[in-house]
Amino acid sequence: MNRVRVLIADDRPIFRAGVQGMLRDFPEIDVVGEAITGREALERSRRLRPDVILMDLNMPEMGGIAATRAIKEEDPERVILALTVSEAEEDIVEMVAAGASGYVLKDVDPVSLARCIQEAHAGRFQLDDALTRKVILRLGASLRRPLHRPSVPLTDREGEILRMVVEGKANKVIASRLGLSEGTIKSHLRNIYRKLKVQTRAEAAAHAVQLDT
Repeated sequence: MNRVRVLIADDRPIFRAGVQGMLRDFPEIDVVGEAITGREALERSRRLRPDVILMDLNMPEMGGIAATRAIKEEDPERVILALTVSEAEEDIVEMVAAGASGYVLKDVDPVSLARCIQEAHAGRFQLDDALTRKVILRLGASLRRPLHRPSVPLTDREGEILRMVVEGKANKVIASRLGLSEGTIKSHLRNIYRKLKVQTRAEAAAHAVQLDT
């Protein structure tokens, strides 16, 4: 069995030890290192090449958002999972825009944390259910430019529907606005999810902010 190799980046020794203790009960996860600053997280990502980095936001020298951005610029395939106390919409959106594969609060239980690490490693975006609406509302207020990039060929209609999803509108409302059936909207959403390689509205919203930055 291939174990998921994890790097913990947090400036508090007690928290790092706590996470290590939580993950010790999961044989499929292996903590391979620690970092106490964002700059150290960048350096140890280069040297240790972990599968997943658990990244705190507030660290000395270089914060978690800046460190995430720097790591992803060097290695776009590196998986970074925010593990933080902050529920601020700005932090969530900035971390996702920097390239994080998920955002988890520090009061998470051990089983859920292990699941999030494994799911993120498998390529599935992780966002606490309680934070999903915050992200959608924040994105709805912040997105302004067309949601297009050559690598993600959304049609004009798909971009329009995705924008409404980001604004928090239900399928029924989207269908009414566009003069289409709910079945047609669902069909468009399936195509959007396939093109973005996501499975949920929250994942689509996360990709939308990445497309917009």
